[in-house]
Amino acid sequence: MRKRDYRVTLYLDRDEKEMLRRNAKACGMDDNSYLRQLLTGHEPRQAPDDRFWETMDIIREFSDKIDQVAMNADNSVNMIAVMNEARKWRVFQNAIEKEFLRPKRRDDNGSD
Repeated sequence: MRKRDYRVTLYLDRDEKEMLRRNAKACGMDDNSYLRQLLTGHEPRQAPDDRFWETMDIIREFSDKIDQVAMNADNSVNMIAVMNEARKWRVFQNAIEKEFLRPKRRDDNGSD
């Protein structure tokens, strides 16, 4: 783990403190982690709601069922084709999770 030697004291008014806590909590982080993300030039993402995770589970189950169908295919050509389709769904799911979960890097002028 990284050793942190420098302590920084930051004074906030009541509204700023509440905004920091609210933003950090929405991202599923504590205040320190949230501020570190900002300092490294990343824009922390709000944690998705339960509908997001339910949808990801549906896609995962769908990919697993496609794999099961592939295992029961009559020949290896069909099996490979069906397994490739399952792989495409998993790539699709990973792209969705990347878009909604990973923090975006801010460019120098402050926009995305």
